[in-house]
Amino acid sequence: MNFLTRNTVGFLTASRIPNLVIIGLTQFITAYYLLSKSLSTLLEPNFLLFIFSTGMIGAAGYIINDYFDQKIDMVNRPTKVIVGTSFRRRLALFSHVFLTFSGIGIGFLIDPAIGAIHVFSAGALWTYSIVIRRWLILGTLTIAFLACLTLLLVMVYFREFSLLVVAYAMFACVTVFIRESIKDIISAQGEVQFGIQSIPIVWGIRGAKLTIYLAGVAGVGILTFYLLSIPNWHVRYFFFAVLIFIFWMAYRLSKADKMSDFKSIRIYIDVLIAAGLISMLLI
Repeated sequence: MNFLTRNTVGFLTASRIPNLVIIGLTQFITAYYLLSKSLSTLLEPNFLLFIFSTGMIGAAGYIINDYFDQKIDMVNRPTKVIVGTSFRRRLALFSHVFLTFSGIGIGFLIDPAIGAIHVFSAGALWTYSIVIRRWLILGTLTIAFLACLTLLLVMVYFREFSLLVVAYAMFACVTVFIRESIKDIISAQGEVQFGIQSIPIVWGIRGAKLTIYLAGVAGVGILTFYLLSIPNWHVRYFFFAVLIFIFWMAYRLSKADKMSDFKSIRIYIDVLIAAGLISMLLI
C-alpha cells in the first residue's frame, strides 16, 4: 500500500466515518420527525452544509483525540492504533486544523450562532484531548454534553424550541455518559499509566458501577417524563420495552467482573442509542 493510499485510509478510519454518518442522520431525523420540517427544507444547501460542518468538527475531535491518545492506545488496543502507524502524526494534526477551521467557517457562513457553537465544541474537544479527560468525571461529562449539543444544535439552526428535542438530547447525554464510563473501565489498564483520573481508576470498579447506576436512574427519570408528556402510544410501548432492556442491562452490570462482560454491556448501550434513534420514526 503506497503512502497516499495508506494515509487516506488512515484519515477515513481516524475520522470515524460511520459515527459521523450517524450524527448527520440523527440531526436530519430530528429536524424531520421532531421539528416536522419538510423534506424540501432539509434538502436545501444550507441545512446540508450545517450537517456537514457538524461532521467536520466531530471528525477533527476524533482525530485529535487519537493523536494525543497514541501511547494509551498502544497499551489498550495496539492492533487498532491509526495515528502514528497508518496515518502520520503530522498529517493527523494538519487534518485536525483543516477540519476544525473549515467546519467553523462554514458554521459562521450559515449562522453566527452555529459558528460560535462550533468554536465552543472544537475548543472543548481539543481541551478534552489534552487536559479535561485526565480529570475525574469532567472528561466523561464533556463528551456526554457534546453528544447532547448535537441535537440541540438543530433547534438553534431553526430558531425553534421543542420539548421533544430537549428530552432526546438529555437521554443522549445520559446514555453517552454511561457508555463513556463503561469505556473508562475497559481502558483503565492503559490510562492509569499516564495519569488519567477516570472514575474506575479513582473510585474502583464498584464506584464506577455506582456512578453508572445513578446515571441510569436519571435516564429512567427522563424516559418516564418523556412517556408522560407524549400521547403517542406507539412511542410509549416502544419505550416501555426499552425500560425493560435498561433494567436487564443494569442486572448484567451488577454481575460483570471481566473485561468481556463490560465490552458486551458497551454493545448493549450502542443498541440502546440506536433504539432511541429508531423511536424518532414513531413520532
